[in-house]
Amino acid sequence: MAAMLARRSRSSRSISVRALGVLLASSVGVAACVSSADDVDSESSDSTPTSEVADAPDVTTDTDPEPVSTDPAPTTSDPVAEQGDTPTFETEPPDASSLPSLTDGDDDTVSGMLDNGLRYLIRENDNPGSKVELRLVIDAGSGLEDDDQVGGAHFLEHMLFNGTEQFPKNDLVDVLRSFGAGFGADINAYTSFDETVYTLTVPTGDPSVVSTGLDVLEQWLSAATIAEDDVIAERGVVLDEWRVRDQTSSGRLFDEIADFFLAGTAYDGHTPIGGGEAIETTEAAELRRFYDDWYRPDNATVIVVGDIDVDDMEQQVVERFADEVDRGSSPERVTLEVPPATEARARVASDTDLAEGYAFVTLPIAPTEAPSIEAEAQAELYRVMAFRILATRLNNDALRGEAPFDSAEVASSEFVREMIAPEIFVTVDGENVAAAVQAIVDEYERVRRFGFAPEEVERAAGTFRSDAQTTYDGRNSRQDASYADEYVDFSLTGDPYVTAQREYDFINAAMDGATPENLTHVFVEVLDAAGPHIFAAVPSGELDDTATAEELVAIAESVGERDLEPPATSAAIGDDLMERPDPVEESERFQLADDPFPNFIDPTVVRFDNGVTVSFNPNAIVEGQVYLEGRSPGGLAALSDADVPNGDALSGVVGNSGVGDFDRVAIDEFLDKKDLTLYPSVDLFEDRFNGVTATTDLEVLFQLIHLGMTTPRVDPVALDQYLDDQLPYAENPGLDSGYAEFVAMQDARYDDIRFLAPTPETLATVSADGLARVAADRFGDASDWTFSFSGDFDVDAAIELARSYLGTLPSSGRVEEVGFDEEPPPSGVVLVETQAGEGETANVSFLFTAEASTDRRDDVLARVVQEVVSNRLTDFIREELGDTYSPFGQLSIGSGATPPAEYYISVSTAPDLVEKVSSAVLSQLADLRDNGPASREFDNAIATVGEQLNFFNNGQINDEVLDALVDPAGSADFDDFLYELDLIPSISASDVQSALQSWTSPDQYIEVRVLPRS
Repeated sequence: MAAMLARRSRSSRSISVRALGVLLASSVGVAACVSSADDVDSESSDSTPTSEVADAPDVTTDTDPEPVSTDPAPTTSDPVAEQGDTPTFETEPPDASSLPSLTDGDDDTVSGMLDNGLRYLIRENDNPGSKVELRLVIDAGSGLEDDDQVGGAHFLEHMLFNGTEQFPKNDLVDVLRSFGAGFGADINAYTSFDETVYTLTVPTGDPSVVSTGLDVLEQWLSAATIAEDDVIAERGVVLDEWRVRDQTSSGRLFDEIADFFLAGTAYDGHTPIGGGEAIETTEAAELRRFYDDWYRPDNATVIVVGDIDVDDMEQQVVERFADEVDRGSSPERVTLEVPPATEARARVASDTDLAEGYAFVTLPIAPTEAPSIEAEAQAELYRVMAFRILATRLNNDALRGEAPFDSAEVASSEFVREMIAPEIFVTVDGENVAAAVQAIVDEYERVRRFGFAPEEVERAAGTFRSDAQTTYDGRNSRQDASYADEYVDFSLTGDPYVTAQREYDFINAAMDGATPENLTHVFVEVLDAAGPHIFAAVPSGELDDTATAEELVAIAESVGERDLEPPATSAAIGDDLMERPDPVEESERFQLADDPFPNFIDPTVVRFDNGVTVSFNPNAIVEGQVYLEGRSPGGLAALSDADVPNGDALSGVVGNSGVGDFDRVAIDEFLDKKDLTLYPSVDLFEDRFNGVTATTDLEVLFQLIHLGMTTPRVDPVALDQYLDDQLPYAENPGLDSGYAEFVAMQDARYDDIRFLAPTPETLATVSADGLARVAADRFGDASDWTFSFSGDFDVDAAIELARSYLGTLPSSGRVEEVGFDEEPPPSGVVLVETQAGEGETANVSFLFTAEASTDRRDDVLARVVQEVVSNRLTDFIREELGDTYSPFGQLSIGSGATPPAEYYISVSTAPDLVEKVSSAVLSQLADLRDNGPASREFDNAIATVGEQLNFFNNGQINDEVLDALVDPAGSADFDDFLYELDLIPSISASDVQSALQSWTSPDQYIEVRVLPRS
């Protein structure tokens, strides 16, 4: 096998922590958009709402161009240089000389380069098994477009699903559906500023199917037809995507953010989706030129990961791609750089549809050469640690109610490859933007003067160690897609791929070497090299009360003149949240499944005298992880009308408060070294807990459940934040078209307050006393609670924990029953029209409600019906009418002894096409009711559902266990879930037709049309 040539350029030296497998709290923003076959066109920063860049007539900025500092840039990078009488913290640079090497690859990865320059990476992996992940990586995105190709990289991605030589027109879509491969929005491809990546997930049971998948990759690389008629037809689809992604508050504001960072660079004016005018005038010739110039073997990588024979796959890759040639002019690659300004800059924007203001202060720096890849990785780890510490300081102030902003977090504006842009992001009202920005820049300066405290470094290192341990513990159950995505990063940036052991060793060694001195050194290097880039966005009504960009620059420039105190420290909780209660013995123990899947799905159930029931299902689906779900009958249905608003608010308030004697700051600091989440909620008919934890932290999860049920808290700051978040939408649902559609649909369907969205009047009744009362009523009595744990744990040890923490919960013996009964839908056809948003996007949605049965076959049939209808709408409305970006439909069977079948369909469109799209949806449903699906439609749907039911996950297992234990009237036999796959052969095309006749009556449904505000 040929060795992979690791040619590293300057751009490839910017190692990402993602390459080390560490899940950061602040993911680097990724510019992304997906194909007409799968789309999401969104270049995003984690600090901002995600959207494509678009023309922004509804965004205002307080100055153009934005003001910049007139002070000279720093002339020294020495972090201990004296600044008059201002103290500085003595630092030292980190030492990477003893860190484990990152240059040694993973021997289980087969890599090579063909004579034509095409690279490939192949790996055998059996998680989830019976599948293979395929990727075609093109190292070209919108940044390489010519000026007459704006939006062309993304438009071309669409066209690859509209015909190749081997798969003309939409035959490719039919081929993908025929073997159950995913197809649709957000699945098959994305285009960013820097690259285009195509994705296929293919079953491996039939070798010819895998071969066909490789054929598809080869055709995408070299044989696209790009017919002019097809390009013209596709314009409407891409335009709708542009409307959905860009003609929103988030889209307009991202336009401002992208211009703020990218103006004057090669990326300027070349966002992936382009814009409305560019889309409407796109022609085949310019797409063909981009295709021939950049879709060439020396600019492509093929990735294959899954349940395959590596040697066979390598041979197939070589056979298909060895003869590929460069079809274009091989243009010289433009250097895509974003030289950051070294002076302070600011911009303030506003938008009519923005519900809550925000601001962020970015410290952008250019990638530089490091002495080694290990030193580069260490520096990035320490940089992330430093920003996490700063965000924790600021967010703790917010949690205590001592900050001018509502929350603070680490974020990044690294939405192009050649930009390192860490930042602190805060949510803030317009009148407090100046104070919030000052708090951030002062915190940056505080590090220069006082450094980081040892306990802060220890906590931050503990988070990385915990993440690394979780990743390492799950190494043998790592999924195909995870490996494939890592190889994509390598192919584009040179980020190393190493063994799980080497990754684990490197992170722990780097954490061992982390000190206040070297973390401070790394941060101050960034602070000295970067001019702070300040961006603020506020609702239009708050702009007059918001500081100007000039004022924000002045705040940044004057930071050295302000007196600052050393950071405050807080006492840690210790090793445990509580002492373990004395255990009690269970009163009953049994196996839930009569015919289980040993070592996979075989739940053991125990019951305690206090009424608590607990199911334990150990497996290794995801090693090192345990998933929890808990339920109790009741929910909002058990509350008085007056308490429903408090029940609605419980998850957002109690879930974001502390617990027991510990406020949220103390809990967050305690959990920094844990890999654990747990949230309570009050749903319509049930009270719930949902959580996930590392196996090593399982006892902490039990402790949090116990404390959450015995000593919940309602912290005033959490209550204020909930009301602040909810009130703008309650006052004006039209801020967001999706939310406006939801409110209109619920109002048309229900009269019961339990089903309706909050209003200003209902929010006014939410109080700390009311929340405490609801929490005590719904969670303080454990009498009929049932918990399900599924994942990687020792069942005997877990039962022992349940004996102490769950079997000892207080109870009254109360047993509530829930009927899952909803009021009947309104009779006849109900048409509602509402307005939302300032853009050009409209939406049409439908809700059909009918009776179903508890027969498990109805659940499987619903999946098949959903696939048939979704494919039909995609083919007709999207491809035939050339109008909508992505029709969406979901058919669900409810709970209880008489479950409803609810079919929700939503289609985005242009305002002047609403009537046309509405008629198209109804006519296609009518055709399916009258004639049933075509044989090909039915076969494709069956193939897709077969793939869906061939795999389980722990969340699904917990859900089914609790359905059986909490809703026996609706789920009488747990074994029915285990053998759903066996029901597929019993379903026919006529069954689909009959189901549509029963579940989508033409005489009874709700239709909601959302139009932009005029």
